[in-house]
Amino acid sequence: MKRLLIMLGIILVMLPAIASAHTHLESSTPVSGEVVTEHLNKIVLNFGGEIESLSTMTLVKDDQKIPFKSVEPQGTQMVGVFKAPPENGSYVIKWKIIGEDGHVITGEIPFSVQVEQDAGETGKEELITENPNNKEGTDPAVNEEGEVRQKDTANQKESNNEQSESNLTKIVIPVVVVLLLSVGLAILFIRKK
Repeated sequence: MKRLLIMLGIILVMLPAIASAHTHLESSTPVSGEVVTEHLNKIVLNFGGEIESLSTMTLVKDDQKIPFKSVEPQGTQMVGVFKAPPENGSYVIKWKIIGEDGHVITGEIPFSVQVEQDAGETGKEELITENPNNKEGTDPAVNEEGEVRQKDTANQKESNNEQSESNLTKIVIPVVVVLLLSVGLAILFIRKK
């Protein structure tokens, strides 16, 4: 009986580590469901662990693959750079990674692009000159390449909440199963005595 309790204790201690061993998507740019209103030059996916060099992603619009100029897994991040910014429409990022443990994990991130046709370089110049407090002549919302960064905090918070709920579910279900099994085994052994 003592051996059984010791083994159950070890299993309960190890279970959370086993359940969270697989690499998962932590964040992405663009986030799931985001409406991108500025030209998009790259996609960045951030994972919870190291990913292998064979990891890939594709961009799909109306069942047609949109080619990337390059897709590079870099540590815990995968960056896909476009040849040209995607046109207006609905897209799905389909990613496939190989985690440190060798498991293949896949996922999809839907988003859409709605860029105004006349919002080109003139829009960027107006944005830079509108900030009178900026001493360097550049707006903090514009990065080194002159691209305007889109911050959709509501969508990011919603995506993070969904991912947190998903991670919690992955941990809670196995713990409940192990607890039910251990209670059932304990009752079985007590009745046999």
